[in-house]
Amino acid sequence: MDIFPQSDTDKGADSNGPAPAGWRVKEGADIDPFQRLNGPFYIADPFTPDAMEAMRLGFRVGPQNCSYSGYAHGGWLSSILDVSLGQNVQAGCGVSHAPTISLTIDFMRAAQPGDWLESRVRLLRVTRSMAFCDGVLVGPDGNVARANGVFKLPSQRPAPDQPK
Repeated sequence: MDIFPQSDTDKGADSNGPAPAGWRVKEGADIDPFQRLNGPFYIADPFTPDAMEAMRLGFRVGPQNCSYSGYAHGGWLSSILDVSLGQNVQAGCGVSHAPTISLTIDFMRAAQPGDWLESRVRLLRVTRSMAFCDGVLVGPDGNVARANGVFKLPSQRPAPDQPK
């Protein structure tokens, strides 16, 4: 059973085309070497953030993201989950950087070139110095991989009752 349901954009995305409707290219591709080489990455727009999920990222699996087997490489999927969880921690906690302390990945099914993948992330707990979250990458046939992550928060960050 999938933990997070598929969205309407998971179904029927053009397997060789750009992102489905409701997605925009994530800023920073021109200065982020990882995104430039592995993307483009997309942000759901419109998207209504909540306390558990601050943003949703989407990706089209390209041939450059695949292993010799022809399927998305597990290392690439792990990196995408790290980016997805980390970006949610940063947005949800109002910080510009939150290094990964721990990341655990479970692979659930293969992703093929052309598959549209979306993140679903839950910010589970935030302490003074750490953020704990989990998430999945959802593909056209269901969950592809899931992750649990712990991220280090900077010492100087806004108090919970102050604007971020």
